[in-house]
Parts: sequence; structure tokens; C-alpha cells
Amino acid sequence: MMTYILWYFMITAGFVGCAVVAAWTWFRFPERTAQDVVDFLLPVDMEKVEALLDPVAEGTLRRQLDREEFRQLQRKRIHLYLSFVKRMAHNASVLIDWANREAEGNDEKMIQLAQELQQGAVEVRLYSLLTLLKLRFWLLLRVDSWKVLPIPSLYDVRELGGIQGAKSYDRLKTTAGFLFLEMQQPNFEQLFQNL
Repeated sequence: MMTYILWYFMITAGFVGCAVVAAWTWFRFPERTAQDVVDFLLPVDMEKVEALLDPVAEGTLRRQLDREEFRQLQRKRIHLYLSFVKRMAHNASVLIDWANREAEGNDEKMIQLAQELQQGAVEVRLYSLLTLLKLRFWLLLRVDSWKVLPIPSLYDVRELGGIQGAKSYDRLKTTAGFLFLEMQQPNFEQLFQNL
């Protein structure tokens, strides 16, 4: 009996694995070029990101609002930061695709910049993953509404896993800009608007 269950599980896992690989191969974006990158990026307002992570601004809100009002506002702020982190993760993913393509070229300077872009994008993706897990955990448990627990602070997600999210994303933007300039792309300003 146990053998049949184990075989059933292994066959199902193998089928699901094959289906995932096939779907990834079938639906993934073809090789991204520099022209493709700009259109697929989602803008991230770094001023708002910095404002959400600012401990002084958050402390001022804590003092100005009563506890319940601040809890409700903090939940909204968590949702807003969550949306920014999702955009950062998406943009990093797009830049990884592009950097992978450019790293296969022949120009040493382009290869070096592409590798730096890959490293920066992976760092942003890792920060995003850790941050998304922590924020979703807070939202799942509705930590903001528990009267006995302290209200979560967005400053706590400013740095996770030794990675400062906003600084890493700024470095990623700069590296993408250098690679764009090296390739002499005409839509450089549009790249920075969309990043």
C-alpha cells in the first residue's frame, strides 16, 4: 500500500516538474535586447520609498496619531511598500534577462558591466524576496491589529540579509545606466524614468 502511494507521489512530482520546465521554456520572454528593456520596466518612486523607510517620519506619525489610527495607516504603508518592492523585483528580473544576453558578447567592457548588472540585480531580487516574505508574514498575521504586540516598523525592512534595499536598487539603476551608455542607446532618459 505504502509503495503505491510512494510511486504515485513520485510520478506526480515528475509530471509536475516536467510541466513547470515546459511552461517556463514555452512562455519565457525571448532574449531581451536593450530596446526591450525600457518598455518592460515598472517605475519605482525612490523618494516615496525613502519616505516610507524614514524612521523620523514614522516616529512623527506615531506621535501625531492615536494608536489605532497609526495601526490603520501603518497597514496601508506596508501595502504601499510591498507594491514598490514587487516593482523592484520585477525590474531586477528584466535587467537580469538583459544582462545575461549582454554577458555573452565579445566586448570585455560590456561583459564586465553585464556581470556587474547581474550581481546587482540578484542582490535586489534577494532583498525583495526577503522583504516580501517578512511583509506578507506581517499582513498574514495582521500583526498591525494585535493590541499586545508593538506595531511593526517599516524601518525594520530597510536592511535585510545584510542588503540595504534602497541603496542596492540605486546601484542597480546606476549600473544599468552605465551599460546603456556603453551601448550608446538613445532612450537613456526613458530608462531612468522607468527604473
